[in-house]
Amino acid sequence: MAIGPVGNTIYVNQQMASVASDKNVQLNRFELQALAAQVIMQDQEKEVLEVRPTEENHAVDADREHTKEQAEQEEQRSQHQEADETKEEEVKPLHILDIKV
Repeated sequence: MAIGPVGNTIYVNQQMASVASDKNVQLNRFELQALAAQVIMQDQEKEVLEVRPTEENHAVDADREHTKEQAEQEEQRSQHQEADETKEEEVKPLHILDIKV
């Protein structure tokens, strides 16, 4: 039984035409598939490398700054609400002593 190209050559040399040709065709098909897959992967790697340009570190993103401002405003609002809640918690005592002579 042929395991590789060398074994395939042995089959051909033994004049086993039908079996050897079938094995030869199958091995060639596998080799061509592997070669095609390798070429496709190399092309994909080149495409991935060429797609994205380099980024500048000092660039300012306006959307990001806008969201930061919104977050700060929300934080200030929540702090004001908490302060209002603490003021409401200060309740006058129920018992008032009002003694007049």
